[in-house]
Amino acid sequence: MTESPETRVQALHEEAERFKAYLSQIPAAALKKPSACAGWTIGDVMGHLSSQAFAERVKQGLRGNSEPPPGAPPVSEHDEDKFALAIFQRSLDANKNLGDQLIPTLVERLNEVIQTFQEVGPDQWDALCYWPPGPEPVRTMLDMRLAELAMHVWDIRSRLDDDYHLADASVAGLMAATDRAVRRAFRPDTSVTKPIRHRFSISQPVAANADIVISAEGGRLETGDDSSPADVTFSGDGETYVLVMYGRLTLADAIAEGRVNVSGDQQLAAEFGRRFQGG
Repeated sequence: MTESPETRVQALHEEAERFKAYLSQIPAAALKKPSACAGWTIGDVMGHLSSQAFAERVKQGLRGNSEPPPGAPPVSEHDEDKFALAIFQRSLDANKNLGDQLIPTLVERLNEVIQTFQEVGPDQWDALCYWPPGPEPVRTMLDMRLAELAMHVWDIRSRLDDDYHLADASVAGLMAATDRAVRRAFRPDTSVTKPIRHRFSISQPVAANADIVISAEGGRLETGDDSSPADVTFSGDGETYVLVMYGRLTLADAIAEGRVNVSGDQQLAAEFGRRFQGG
């Protein structure tokens, strides 16, 4: 059953409050350690979360405006690789330039985005907001914010606490936003002459069949059912699924660690990892 936006807002609020409590006690030396996000230190991840005008884009959408804000590129000029590079550079710059205001600024951004979503009216969730790849409704912006926050908290905390796990509500939020990760992870590939259906059979906290269909046009996410048999099936829990799809855990490692069981074409299972370009 699909969760209501209000339930997602509560999950985002709880994730943010846990993170803020953690930030209040994190040692300064930890900011220079590598995070689980390749190429970023823990401070860089915080810089990323501190440098986004996410709440402003939602507020603009709620005012009926989904046009690019000043300085932002039009949707027609969107390039996924340039977009990723710009995010990377902005995150490094924020970490460097904010100095001892990094954590206070991050807390301010968290508070701002929570308040923004808490003030969305019941008839405003479909209002369109600017997003570089194309306008997104407020409800999707909420899923994106919960997914990104949960994943980046994992990037930080998993490197400082070996026993850290994603909260169930955060896993559900990450699963809801996986379609975007799939589109980024699998680029067009003319060598794929016939669509390949990879099914992730997820046991908990949300039981689901998520099908990653790879074709010459790239990857797409579908809900798996008996009408479309899978070429290969990966069985595991939701946390493992999102860590794989967001590029924090390779499928090969998940299989080797016993977190994923494979049934079906073993060669296709191996090819899935080779085609994956990052979530």
